[in-house]
Amino acid sequence: MDADFLIIGGGIAGISAAARLSGLGSVLLLEAESAFAHHASGRSAALYEPHYGAPAVVGLSMASEPDFRAREGVLSPRGLMLVAKADAREAFDHDLEAMAFEPISVDEARAIVPILNPEVVALAGHATHAEDIDTDLLLQGFLREARSRGAQALTGAKVTGVEKLADGWRVTSAAGTFTGRMLDH
Repeated sequence: MDADFLIIGGGIAGISAAARLSGLGSVLLLEAESAFAHHASGRSAALYEPHYGAPAVVGLSMASEPDFRAREGVLSPRGLMLVAKADAREAFDHDLEAMAFEPISVDEARAIVPILNPEVVALAGHATHAEDIDTDLLLQGFLREARSRGAQALTGAKVTGVEKLADGWRVTSAAGTFTGRMLDH
């Protein structure tokens, strides 16, 4: 076997999995593009709002907080505002409570975001717990962690075939053919 763990995809999920799994065994990470996090992970995983989403997502977000805080410079203050029209009170109140926002007046909201139209915006809430994520710093940190434990991470390794073996997996890619006990994609 080339690795205990074969991981297909070098975005935030693949790179963070490589970092964590590298402490449990050998890891080979295969990324199709010429750079890691070339697609969505490099552009859109930039807000840490721990109270947003389905209960499972909120649980994962809350569980991730200590790790984010341990990575110097990954999080920085941002804040987040919720606004609504008067006829959206029920949904607004639900989101305000679910996401742990503090209600603020429209005037307070306009002091933060002056372009808000007080003829349209009737309800406002604000949260200081939402923070920016330095995605590059986060991704590079996970990649360093994985490599420091011996993980191999290959770019330009577009996967063209996956085959289940009796004792693991065979993955054919532009960078070669590799075998592993477990496969993650």
